[in-house]
Amino acid sequence: MMKSINSVQMITAKTPFAANSSEARPIAIRSSYPIIITSLEQNIWQELERKIAHSLERLCCQRLLDSTVLLLHKLITNLVKTMHRHAFQQAIEGDLGLNVASRNSVFNELLQNELVMHGDRNIEQFCKENNFQIMLTFPEEKDTLIQIEYPISCDDSAYLDNKLARAIGFVLSKQTHDKYSPGYSAARIVRNIAEHHLYQSQTGHSQLLTCAEESDKAQVIFSKLGYSIIVFSSAGDILAISPTILNNLKLEVSPVSAHTLAGIIPSHFYNDVLWGLALELQNGLFENYRTRIRLPHDDSLSILFNISGYRHHDMTIHTMWQIVSLDHKATDTLAEGSILNEARVHNITRNYVPQLVEQKAREIVRLGGNALPNEECQLAVLFCDIAGFTTYVENNEKEESVIHTLNLILGRITKAVKQHEGVIDKFMGDCVMALFKEPYKAVLAALDIHKHSHDFNSLRMRASKDLLLLRIGIHWGKVVIGNVGASGRLDWTTIGDVVNTAARLEKSCCPGAILISEELHEAIAQIDHTEISFSKRFYLKLKGKRNKQAVRYVQITSQPLLHDIFITRSRA
Repeated sequence: MMKSINSVQMITAKTPFAANSSEARPIAIRSSYPIIITSLEQNIWQELERKIAHSLERLCCQRLLDSTVLLLHKLITNLVKTMHRHAFQQAIEGDLGLNVASRNSVFNELLQNELVMHGDRNIEQFCKENNFQIMLTFPEEKDTLIQIEYPISCDDSAYLDNKLARAIGFVLSKQTHDKYSPGYSAARIVRNIAEHHLYQSQTGHSQLLTCAEESDKAQVIFSKLGYSIIVFSSAGDILAISPTILNNLKLEVSPVSAHTLAGIIPSHFYNDVLWGLALELQNGLFENYRTRIRLPHDDSLSILFNISGYRHHDMTIHTMWQIVSLDHKATDTLAEGSILNEARVHNITRNYVPQLVEQKAREIVRLGGNALPNEECQLAVLFCDIAGFTTYVENNEKEESVIHTLNLILGRITKAVKQHEGVIDKFMGDCVMALFKEPYKAVLAALDIHKHSHDFNSLRMRASKDLLLLRIGIHWGKVVIGNVGASGRLDWTTIGDVVNTAARLEKSCCPGAILISEELHEAIAQIDHTEISFSKRFYLKLKGKRNKQAVRYVQITSQPLLHDIFITRSRA
């Protein structure tokens, strides 16, 4: 049976390139404290981007922020994965006595099993105990963007993205080993101004192409990218075709193959394009229609094409075909049809996708990734629900629109969360869970929510309707944001003790009040908040918690404190 790394006695293993923790780290001129990385799940990217922005401003090239962040993301990912690979090998060879150096397939299977079962947390712990780390510093030196120190066994992976570095005007410069701790190497990313501006200095300005030059370059691009032309009759017969598309589909380059291709093009293409878009749209112009064609000699393979074209005055349809993807599993992960229709579908479904997921997905795509990672970070978690809502529904479902009332309240809550830079993690019936990077903004959002609730309930009171008071609980601390579920149905959500505690604070809160943890209060204690009042600290026994939780009520200073109300109710 394959053993995972959690069965390894981590503290007994020492790697040949590990430096003693008591040894001095390399001396460098630094603009601030270094960023230490032992796992890709560390929440270091925002801090790293801030430091990169500072360095780029010093180098007078702020416009390179996105491309530089992408470069650093790729570089750090390569280094950490290589470091983890060597650490895992050291652990299983040193402690399990397995020689996997020459058994690559066995080692890969062991590593994959470990990552699937435990993520990288055991490997990360091994790295911490054996002083494996990637250290980023930002020297305030001419033309230097960043210095990266790493275990010497990661040397090769440090330079995998040199081509990208040079493309944006940087050079990865290797530093000499004797300046650094034993077993460590370093590289600097340095601005290469002379090389980057060589072409621009020769021309002095951007060139405006003539029509002939534009045509020549378009022809070269067309040829290089392997675009193809197909001309259809209005009845759908292929009148002319580029050999390129026949080659792509593994068909013989001959007129007979054109007939074969006409038969394997999906019928929806003819309906949507030849007898749809080309006839309906002005001048018969259409762009970015997608269709998938399965290879006639291998049904397990398919090619997704992007098609644009126009209707000629003689009613023939001239189309240009561009390959989007070659799918070896012939799945439909990239949708067919008009991209405009896909945009419409996205506009319908986007409100059903959690804001946190959409924000993170955009960030991951910007960094060149294709999956949402697990990560740890400090967050304020806010829970808010409507006290007695179930009873309200039972008593009022015939008298007023319950859904309309619920949406009105949830809409006010959502607006307040967004105004204070929070995100809605999920709705659970009449309960809302929201996340904030800054604890003080979570409190401000909660106070805004209660202000709206006060106005809303004042109107209901005048109309002699039941009051719908809100309870809010907020906690602050380290959470894990990660993928929960199985393939085909995943949630990327926040889990951990901080989430559970915030939910229980909300359940323990008086209706119409805001209850926060002492940890949250301590996190915002240094902020000037004269308009906000906090009750005296008191303790609650929360369900599922061994120790009592220190808490406080919070409200606008002009309101009476709720601490006495709570004590009175708890003693009743």
